[in-house]
Amino acid sequence: MAFRWNRGFRWVHRAPGVAARDEVLGLVGWTWLGLHVIRFHGGRRTPMWRKAILAAWLVACLIPARVPGQDELKRVMLEIYVPEKAQLLIEGQDTLSKGTKRKFLSPPLPPGKYTYTIKAIIPDPKGPRTVTSRVEVRPGDFESIDLRDAGERPIPDVEYEPTPQQVVDALLRLARVTREDVLWDLGCGDGRIPVTAARVYGCQSRGFDIDPERIKDSLANVRGHGVEKLVTIEKRDIFTLDLSHGPTVVTLYLLPRLNERLLPQLRKLPAGARVISVAHRIADIKPDAQIAVETELGVFDLYLWKAETLRGK
Repeated sequence: MAFRWNRGFRWVHRAPGVAARDEVLGLVGWTWLGLHVIRFHGGRRTPMWRKAILAAWLVACLIPARVPGQDELKRVMLEIYVPEKAQLLIEGQDTLSKGTKRKFLSPPLPPGKYTYTIKAIIPDPKGPRTVTSRVEVRPGDFESIDLRDAGERPIPDVEYEPTPQQVVDALLRLARVTREDVLWDLGCGDGRIPVTAARVYGCQSRGFDIDPERIKDSLANVRGHGVEKLVTIEKRDIFTLDLSHGPTVVTLYLLPRLNERLLPQLRKLPAGARVISVAHRIADIKPDAQIAVETELGVFDLYLWKAETLRGK
């Protein structure tokens, strides 16, 4: 699929659906013209059988055309944080965007690996300086990149977004959590996943987060539901956790690149353990199960992997 850049950081291309529409409209136009041209061809009215054939052709033209592989085309969304007055370029093209939070949406892409080179040209009293990052993505990915200085970035690697309770309930069902399980939530936010697991299934749960504010929220949630004996909340860097013993269920709502960074730890999970990721893939490993959950905020995809699958067995 060919495309090019245009001013204002818009993609200029004819999307598959648009191309199909244009072809149908063209056929309709030619059919209409044909009906009028041959209606009185040779001074005689067109026979009924010929009109019937033309009408059938017209109906066939109006049936929406399906472009092969169109269902497999997905977009990539990038969320990029830069200093307020920075100039942002993606693949060498100025996005002409403003503010500290910029967004980029790709055109529909076929399956495959794609790499975007992102540059921020940041004003400085000593002269402009450039910060560059490269991100590898797959169609359907959402990634967040922060090009600000370390002191300007928030503590967590990903902006906190609460998981809708419908999704929490669905992911625990997908994992087939029981009273015998031990659930670890990596990046627990306000603790709703471990709290729900303890309250509904009676299993031991632990939540880990690096943001002190989220730890406070989680502890308040634990106390509010009276599950202090079952739930433990800890301020920890999730990339330092030893997953080789302890958890039988691990839940994630991170980003594709963070999931992949966790993969060496996840591969050490004990046999029979399950990993659930909200919305995002883990590398290019095909999940053992996948469901979609409809909520007021949209559709959330849930993916499940068995520990053996993550180890390639």
